[in-house]
Amino acid sequence: MDFVTLAGLLIAFSSVFLANWLGGGEVFLLLNLPSAIIVIVGSIGATLIQSSIQEAIRALVLMKWSLFPPIYDFNSARSSINNLAHKARRLSLLALESDVNSINNPFSTRALQMAIDGTDPNILSDRLHDDAVRIHERRMKSVNFLESIGGYAPTLGIMGSVLGLIQAMANLDSPEALGHGIAVAFVSTLYGQGFANLVIFPIAKKLATYVDKELIYHQLLIDGICGIAIGKHPYRLELELATYE
Repeated sequence: MDFVTLAGLLIAFSSVFLANWLGGGEVFLLLNLPSAIIVIVGSIGATLIQSSIQEAIRALVLMKWSLFPPIYDFNSARSSINNLAHKARRLSLLALESDVNSINNPFSTRALQMAIDGTDPNILSDRLHDDAVRIHERRMKSVNFLESIGGYAPTLGIMGSVLGLIQAMANLDSPEALGHGIAVAFVSTLYGQGFANLVIFPIAKKLATYVDKELIYHQLLIDGICGIAIGKHPYRLELELATYE
């Protein structure tokens, strides 16, 4: 688990409550369920209008990376590719049949199996590059889905504040209730800004970093496996892959 994400969320929200407390504000004024509903549910609903349920599901699945990030061990992948290259040069490409799962990555398993099956190296390289790009684009659509939620949240927060002010104006004959209603109304604006800038945008940025790293990792696998397929010398291949990190 990536405890840095949890620590960041805790620090961010604590700073808001601490600032409110130091300013003499009451904590319970910041806790407003209607404001949370209009900001969170409304932002998700607005984003669904421009997207699809499949993209929403993929974005939800990708969000788990913010707490349980994928592990891309470049050193281990380079070492495995180097061992495969030595074995293929010593024996043959077909001798790698029992090692298709050695890198423990679905992309590499498919790539290595295609190489063993005799796919032309040029076709293999082009096809794997296309696959890697498609995976990256699909992941980025999920990231963009989350960023759209963050983009709508502040506007929904303002709408919630306007709605709260409309309800507060109904109490013009009661100054005390009017003051409390106005204070609560502006909580929606705070929720909109906080949800976007303390939660959604930071998480989306972290996910984009992982998605970009996945693309680089796939590029390492492509260059390594295609190098094995064309019979490139293991030491030369090792030098070429050393730049990936």
